[in-house]
Amino acid sequence: MTVNSRLETAVRSPATDRYLPSASLDEYLGMVAARHPELRARLDDARMRSADRLSALVSTVNEFESDASGRGDSYRRAQQDVSVRWTGARRLLRLATPAGATGEVTVLDVLGGDGVIARAVAENGGAAAKPTVLTGDISGTMVERALAMGLPAVRQAADFLFLRDASVDAVLLAYGTHHIAPADRSRAMAEALRVTRPGGRVVIHDFDEASPMARFFAELVHPHSAAGHDYRHFSREDMVALFHRLPAGVRVVDVYDPLVVRGRDPETARRRMCDYVADMYGIHQVMAGEKESSWRLLEEIFDHSAYLARIGAASDTPRRPTVHEMSGYCVAEVPRMALAAVAERVS
Repeated sequence: MTVNSRLETAVRSPATDRYLPSASLDEYLGMVAARHPELRARLDDARMRSADRLSALVSTVNEFESDASGRGDSYRRAQQDVSVRWTGARRLLRLATPAGATGEVTVLDVLGGDGVIARAVAENGGAAAKPTVLTGDISGTMVERALAMGLPAVRQAADFLFLRDASVDAVLLAYGTHHIAPADRSRAMAEALRVTRPGGRVVIHDFDEASPMARFFAELVHPHSAAGHDYRHFSREDMVALFHRLPAGVRVVDVYDPLVVRGRDPETARRRMCDYVADMYGIHQVMAGEKESSWRLLEEIFDHSAYLARIGAASDTPRRPTVHEMSGYCVAEVPRMALAAVAERVS
């Protein structure tokens, strides 16, 4: 039986028992044992069967379930092209690779959605030691879609992971760390370190409160998307403070993390980038006009000139959205500079 048919024919359990939209916890565990034994071996049954945590998890509905709850459908449509954020994701995976690693590295992608990073690794290759990516997410819809695409995936909350202690080489929290409530962030970091083996790494990715990306969220996404975007981003000091009193050494680095879209000509590349941004962030109303004016908006809001000068970035780091030729394509590139905290577990 395929993953799709297993999920589609699952007997509907009471709402409190429905771990995924169409599968109970036991049905999920049976499927994972058959399809992804490497993930099943890492799951902690006692934690997964905590009644309070499971009830809270399955009752959670967030903006990524569907467009009716925010921007789930359009977000998944944008994520079909896994290469758009690969430049930054590849750098994060390299940062997550423990020092001296020579064999296979297993990475838990805590905020993995429907497995975009796992799919990008499969399509483009991995880091220095090619990782096996386990996709996690709080959204049952997202996890169900990742499973349907043949990916090892687990539904869990960032502040209460369902994996065993020291069961992975690295943990990545990226492309949504700001969605973790500030009161829960320290617990999420403690959980990430708990499931990481000694000597392994936890990498936290998000955007500087003073960056153009934070401005983009505040001025365009929050007022114009269906779910809003009332989330606090980070400073460098915030990222270090997340690991206060936890068994890890921490450093914060700047990561060039652009959006990159290809087209057969400059006009197509610009149009595809505008469509991607509209879908990804649920701001179709803002981007609904002429694509030329939408591209000018991106040029204005994503101008990194002042920010890159402030942080002393290398002179060859792109400052503004551009269209250029590469490998026979026209490429639209929107610069973004992110922060990444790299924490190495010391015990």
